[in-house]
Amino acid sequence: MFDKILNALFIFVPIAIWLGLTESSPSSVFLVSCLAIIPLAGLMGRGTEHLTRHVGPGLGALISSSFGNAAELILAFIALREGHVDVVKASLTGSIIGNMLLVLGLAMLLGGWRHK
Repeated sequence: MFDKILNALFIFVPIAIWLGLTESSPSSVFLVSCLAIIPLAGLMGRGTEHLTRHVGPGLGALISSSFGNAAELILAFIALREGHVDVVKASLTGSIIGNMLLVLGLAMLLGGWRHK
């Protein structure tokens, strides 16, 4: 069921490209691009899972963690090319803090449920 929804969202990929090339409103390009990224991220996740089965758990975890931040890296490269260094610094700082808080909070929550 979930794969069917992801596959249906692939229609937004060419629409986002077309809107970007035809000077549409920035908000519509942004909205459609957000919808187009969802199935692409799912495809990348499935690809890394498939690759992990063939290379083993150690190298697979390294590949998975590298590609898990691919969207942030792409946005950082584009922002750096445009000269937005402060945006890249803020994005990386927010990502690091968010990941740390999420992992720490989830560990405390699950640990609290298991060990009262």
